[in-house]
Amino acid sequence: MHHRILTLTGQLLGLVLGAFAVLAVVTLGLGPRFGGYRVMTVLTASMRPSMPEGSLIVQTPVPVDRVVEGDVITYRIPVDDRRIVTHRVVEVVAGGDHPVVRTKGDANNAPDTWLAQLTGDRAWKVRFAVPKAGYGVQALRQPLAQRFTLLAVPLVLALVWLRDIWAPRDRPRTSPPAAAPTPPTAPARPVLGRWRVVLALSALGALAVLDKPGRTARPRRGLRRKLA
Repeated sequence: MHHRILTLTGQLLGLVLGAFAVLAVVTLGLGPRFGGYRVMTVLTASMRPSMPEGSLIVQTPVPVDRVVEGDVITYRIPVDDRRIVTHRVVEVVAGGDHPVVRTKGDANNAPDTWLAQLTGDRAWKVRFAVPKAGYGVQALRQPLAQRFTLLAVPLVLALVWLRDIWAPRDRPRTSPPAAAPTPPTAPARPVLGRWRVVLALSALGALAVLDKPGRTARPRRGLRRKLA
Protein backbone atom coordinates (compact mmCIF):
# COMPACT_ATOMS: atom_id res chain seq x y z
CA MET A 1 0.00 0.00 0.00
CA HIS A 2 2.81 2.37 0.94
CA HIS A 3 4.65 1.61 -2.31
CA ARG A 4 1.50 2.25 -4.32
CA ILE A 5 0.97 5.65 -2.69
CA LEU A 6 4.61 6.54 -3.33
CA THR A 7 4.31 5.46 -6.97
CA LEU A 8 1.11 7.46 -7.54
CA THR A 9 2.65 10.50 -5.86
CA GLY A 10 5.72 10.26 -8.04
CA GLN A 11 3.66 9.90 -11.19
CA LEU A 12 1.61 12.94 -10.21
CA LEU A 13 4.74 14.97 -9.58
CA GLY A 14 6.16 13.84 -12.90
CA LEU A 15 2.95 14.84 -14.68
CA VAL A 16 2.96 18.26 -13.02
CA LEU A 17 6.62 18.77 -13.92
CA GLY A 18 6.02 17.82 -17.53
CA ALA A 19 2.92 20.00 -17.83
CA PHE A 20 4.72 22.96 -16.26
CA ALA A 21 7.67 22.58 -18.62
CA VAL A 22 5.42 22.41 -21.68
CA LEU A 23 3.45 25.44 -20.46
CA ALA A 24 6.71 27.33 -19.93
CA VAL A 25 8.03 26.63 -23.40
CA VAL A 26 4.69 27.58 -25.01
CA THR A 27 4.16 30.80 -23.04
CA LEU A 28 7.78 31.98 -22.83
CA GLY A 29 9.32 30.56 -25.96
CA LEU A 30 6.65 30.24 -28.64
CA GLY A 31 3.98 32.76 -27.64
CA PRO A 32 6.07 35.94 -27.92
CA ARG A 33 7.10 35.01 -31.46
CA PHE A 34 3.55 35.64 -32.67
CA GLY A 35 3.69 39.27 -31.51
CA GLY A 36 0.69 39.28 -29.18
CA TYR A 37 2.80 39.71 -26.07
CA ARG A 38 6.38 39.48 -24.88
CA VAL A 39 8.22 38.71 -21.66
CA MET A 40 11.21 40.40 -20.09
CA THR A 41 13.24 40.18 -16.90
CA VAL A 42 13.58 43.28 -14.70
CA LEU A 43 17.28 43.80 -14.00
CA THR A 44 17.23 46.82 -11.65
CA ALA A 45 15.38 47.98 -8.55
CA SER A 46 13.93 51.18 -10.04
CA MET A 47 10.38 49.78 -10.13
CA ARG A 48 10.20 48.48 -6.58
CA PRO A 49 8.01 47.39 -4.86
CA SER A 50 5.59 46.30 -7.59
CA MET A 51 8.31 45.01 -9.93
CA PRO A 52 11.52 44.26 -7.99
CA GLU A 53 14.65 43.09 -9.73
CA GLY A 54 14.36 39.55 -11.02
CA SER A 55 10.65 39.90 -11.81
CA LEU A 56 9.29 38.42 -15.01
CA ILE A 57 7.02 40.98 -16.69
CA VAL A 58 4.45 40.33 -19.40
CA GLN A 59 3.76 43.11 -21.90
CA THR A 60 1.25 43.66 -24.68
CA PRO A 61 1.35 46.21 -27.50
CA VAL A 62 -0.93 49.26 -27.36
CA PRO A 63 -1.33 52.12 -29.87
CA VAL A 64 1.03 54.92 -28.94
CA ASP A 65 -1.79 57.46 -28.95
CA ARG A 66 -3.48 55.48 -26.16
CA VAL A 67 -0.56 55.65 -23.73
CA VAL A 68 -1.82 57.48 -20.65
CA GLU A 69 -0.48 58.63 -17.33
CA GLY A 70 0.03 55.68 -15.01
CA ASP A 71 0.96 53.17 -17.72
CA VAL A 72 4.21 51.26 -17.26
CA ILE A 73 5.98 51.00 -20.60
CA THR A 74 9.28 49.62 -21.86
CA TYR A 75 11.34 51.73 -24.22
CA ARG A 76 14.87 52.72 -25.18
CA ILE A 77 15.95 55.98 -23.54
CA PRO A 78 16.92 58.80 -25.94
CA VAL A 79 20.16 59.76 -24.13
CA ASP A 80 23.51 58.31 -23.04
CA ASP A 81 23.79 54.61 -23.87
CA ARG A 82 20.16 54.37 -25.08
CA ARG A 83 19.53 51.46 -22.74
CA ILE A 84 16.14 49.81 -22.41
CA VAL A 85 14.13 50.73 -19.32
CA THR A 86 10.71 49.92 -17.91
CA HIS A 87 9.26 52.98 -16.16
CA ARG A 88 5.90 54.51 -15.37
CA VAL A 89 4.45 57.38 -17.41
CA VAL A 90 3.94 60.28 -14.98
CA GLU A 91 2.99 62.90 -17.56
CA VAL A 92 1.86 62.99 -21.17
CA VAL A 93 3.50 66.25 -22.25
CA ALA A 94 2.04 66.18 -25.76
CA GLY A 95 -0.53 63.85 -27.31
CA GLY A 96 -1.24 62.86 -30.87
CA ASP A 97 0.16 60.17 -33.11
CA HIS A 98 3.65 60.59 -31.61
CA PRO A 99 3.09 61.47 -27.94
CA VAL A 100 5.78 62.98 -25.76
CA VAL A 101 5.97 61.43 -22.29
CA ARG A 102 7.85 61.86 -19.06
CA THR A 103 8.58 58.69 -17.09
CA LYS A 104 9.76 57.74 -13.62
CA GLY A 105 10.80 54.63 -11.78
CA ASP A 106 8.48 53.94 -8.84
CA ALA A 107 11.46 53.65 -6.48
CA ASN A 108 13.18 56.81 -7.76
CA ASN A 109 12.86 60.13 -5.98
CA ALA A 110 12.49 62.19 -9.16
CA PRO A 111 11.26 61.71 -12.72
CA ASP A 112 13.69 60.79 -15.46
CA THR A 113 15.75 63.71 -16.74
CA TRP A 114 14.65 63.27 -20.35
CA LEU A 115 11.48 63.61 -22.38
CA ALA A 116 10.74 60.81 -24.82
CA GLN A 117 8.73 60.98 -28.02
CA LEU A 118 7.19 57.62 -28.88
CA THR A 119 7.43 56.77 -32.55
CA GLY A 120 5.93 54.01 -34.60
CA ASP A 121 2.41 52.73 -34.13
CA ARG A 122 2.62 50.92 -30.79
CA ALA A 123 4.23 50.87 -27.37
CA TRP A 124 4.79 47.95 -24.99
CA LYS A 125 2.70 48.18 -21.82
CA VAL A 126 3.32 46.02 -18.75
CA ARG A 127 0.26 43.98 -17.75
CA PHE A 128 1.56 42.04 -14.76
CA ALA A 129 4.77 40.87 -13.10
CA VAL A 130 5.82 37.61 -11.43
CA PRO A 131 8.45 38.33 -8.74
CA LYS A 132 11.71 36.32 -8.96
CA ALA A 133 10.51 34.25 -11.92
CA GLY A 134 12.85 36.10 -14.26
CA TYR A 135 15.89 34.65 -12.50
CA GLY A 136 14.87 31.15 -13.55
CA VAL A 137 14.33 32.17 -17.18
CA GLN A 138 17.66 34.00 -17.26
CA ALA A 139 19.41 30.95 -15.81
CA LEU A 140 17.97 28.71 -18.53
CA ARG A 141 19.23 31.10 -21.20
CA GLN A 142 22.83 31.05 -20.02
CA PRO A 143 25.27 29.28 -22.41
CA LEU A 144 26.12 26.61 -19.82
CA ALA A 145 22.44 25.80 -19.21
CA GLN A 146 21.77 25.64 -22.93
CA ARG A 147 24.64 23.22 -23.50
CA PHE A 148 23.50 21.08 -20.56
CA THR A 149 19.92 20.80 -21.76
CA LEU A 150 20.95 20.11 -25.33
CA LEU A 151 23.17 17.26 -24.10
CA ALA A 152 20.87 15.99 -21.36
CA VAL A 153 17.79 15.45 -23.52
CA PRO A 154 19.36 13.04 -26.05
CA LEU A 155 21.28 11.29 -23.25
CA VAL A 156 18.11 10.64 -21.23
CA LEU A 157 16.29 9.48 -24.36
CA ALA A 158 19.10 7.06 -25.17
CA LEU A 159 19.09 5.65 -21.63
CA VAL A 160 15.32 5.20 -21.70
CA TRP A 161 15.45 3.38 -25.03
CA LEU A 162 18.28 1.12 -23.89
CA ARG A 163 16.42 0.32 -20.69
CA ASP A 164 13.29 -0.62 -22.63
CA ILE A 165 15.33 -2.85 -24.95
CA TRP A 166 17.49 -4.65 -22.39
CA ALA A 167 15.28 -4.66 -19.28
CA PRO A 168 14.20 -8.22 -18.33
CA ARG A 169 10.52 -8.99 -18.78
CA ASP A 170 8.53 -10.10 -15.76
CA ARG A 171 7.16 -13.61 -16.12
CA PRO A 172 3.54 -14.23 -15.12
CA ARG A 173 3.25 -15.65 -11.63
CA THR A 174 1.58 -19.06 -11.18
CA SER A 175 -0.99 -19.57 -8.46
CA PRO A 176 -0.66 -22.26 -5.76
CA PRO A 177 -2.61 -25.45 -6.60
CA ALA A 178 -5.11 -25.04 -3.76
CA ALA A 179 -5.77 -21.34 -4.30
CA ALA A 180 -7.95 -19.67 -6.87
CA PRO A 181 -6.06 -18.32 -9.91
CA THR A 182 -4.99 -14.70 -9.62
CA PRO A 183 -4.26 -12.32 -12.48
CA PRO A 184 -0.60 -11.58 -13.17
CA THR A 185 0.76 -8.55 -11.36
CA ALA A 186 1.65 -5.67 -13.63
CA PRO A 187 5.22 -4.45 -13.22
CA ALA A 188 5.53 -1.31 -11.13
CA ARG A 189 6.05 1.88 -13.06
CA PRO A 190 9.04 4.12 -12.35
CA VAL A 191 8.36 6.49 -9.49
CA LEU A 192 8.81 9.69 -11.54
CA GLY A 193 7.48 8.37 -14.83
CA ARG A 194 10.44 8.27 -17.19
CA TRP A 195 8.58 9.69 -20.17
CA ARG A 196 7.37 12.63 -18.14
CA VAL A 197 10.97 13.38 -17.14
CA VAL A 198 12.00 13.21 -20.80
CA LEU A 199 9.12 15.52 -21.70
CA ALA A 200 10.14 18.03 -19.04
CA LEU A 201 13.79 18.02 -20.10
CA SER A 202 12.84 18.38 -23.75
CA ALA A 203 10.60 21.36 -23.01
CA LEU A 204 13.24 23.06 -20.88
CA GLY A 205 15.81 22.46 -23.58
CA ALA A 206 13.55 24.04 -26.17
CA LEU A 207 12.93 27.01 -23.88
CA ALA A 208 16.67 27.51 -23.48
CA VAL A 209 17.27 27.82 -27.22
CA LEU A 210 14.00 29.25 -28.55
CA ASP A 211 14.16 32.67 -26.97
CA LYS A 212 17.63 33.99 -26.24
CA PRO A 213 18.18 37.32 -24.42
CA GLY A 214 17.53 40.39 -26.51
CA ARG A 215 15.23 38.85 -29.09
CA THR A 216 11.96 39.88 -27.50
CA ALA A 217 13.39 42.42 -25.08
CA ARG A 218 14.33 44.91 -27.76
CA PRO A 219 11.53 47.34 -28.66
CA ARG A 220 10.46 47.22 -32.26
CA ARG A 221 10.01 50.97 -32.43
CA GLY A 222 12.61 53.41 -31.21
CA LEU A 223 12.52 56.82 -29.63
CA ARG A 224 13.54 60.11 -31.08
CA ARG A 225 16.32 62.11 -29.50
CA LYS A 226 15.67 64.17 -26.41
CA LEU A 227 13.45 67.11 -27.16
CA ALA A 228 14.52 70.62 -26.37
